[in-house]
Amino acid sequence: MKRKHRIVFSTLFYPVAMGRYMLDALRRRQDVELFTVGPFSGTWIPWKGGIILPQSYVETPDFPLSLMPGVAPSTLVYGEARLLDALPWKPDLWIEANAAMPVRGRPAETYAVVATDPHVVDYTERRREADFFFNMQTPYMQPGDIWLPYAYDPQWHTPSPIPPSQREYDAALVGLQYGHRIDLVTRLTGLGLRVYFDTGPAYEDARRIYHQSRVGLNWSSLKDTTARVFEIMAFGIAPVLNRVPDLVSMFKEGEHFYGFDTVQEGVMAALKLAQDPFMADEIGRKAQTAVAPHTWDARMDDLLRKVGLVK
Repeated sequence: MKRKHRIVFSTLFYPVAMGRYMLDALRRRQDVELFTVGPFSGTWIPWKGGIILPQSYVETPDFPLSLMPGVAPSTLVYGEARLLDALPWKPDLWIEANAAMPVRGRPAETYAVVATDPHVVDYTERRREADFFFNMQTPYMQPGDIWLPYAYDPQWHTPSPIPPSQREYDAALVGLQYGHRIDLVTRLTGLGLRVYFDTGPAYEDARRIYHQSRVGLNWSSLKDTTARVFEIMAFGIAPVLNRVPDLVSMFKEGEHFYGFDTVQEGVMAALKLAQDPFMADEIGRKAQTAVAPHTWDARMDDLLRKVGLVK
């Protein structure tokens, strides 16, 4: 019997992190054996100056590094003796999902880096070290990068079973409260819409909120097509999204989402869909169909094929 592929997965183990979805997708595979490594913060995350999230969100790595609230993550040193001794086997592949995680060295013969935040992080050194460098945003790609967009998780991001006319919220945005997002939500609530807007809820908690929403809002910080885009579409609710390059190349405006560039345009799009549950339901269903192939499972399968581990 052929043995499983041995993969070490390293990331910054916050209670909510992009690496968690990649890790879950790898765990669903029958051909992979995993060992996890990285700085570990327990229930704390540095959003909004530092907040505590539910214990149920916590994923503890096999080899955790200390990460104290208010302190920069410990540097992950790949050549450190105690780390090498902890590995149960020689890995076939080392995957690093890097969201500003400080790293030194090169960990394995085959080493892949996934740059989860190329719009805000300088990955110069990681590009130099990696055999395969995956970039999640085409506007920030450099020669040699491999495009690997964000995605949705089929376990957590499931279609809402509640008819749009019976949902509690007109719109929802679960995410960091940037100024332009605050402006958009303030305008909508000023017009009488019921908008859920908070930082922190994830997994089952986020699903419960979005299932009760007619419209899913997003406004990217820069030119990034966020994971929230794919998640909103997977929930089957009507997406109102700011126009960014990857979004408009992957999905069709007016059919899979309503787009905007300004606060006023976003307000009008959200208001139109919130007040017409039938239209909201129609665009939500079309968005759900369009996003169906874009799972984290598909992304990890693509990564393993690109590095030559599977055919």
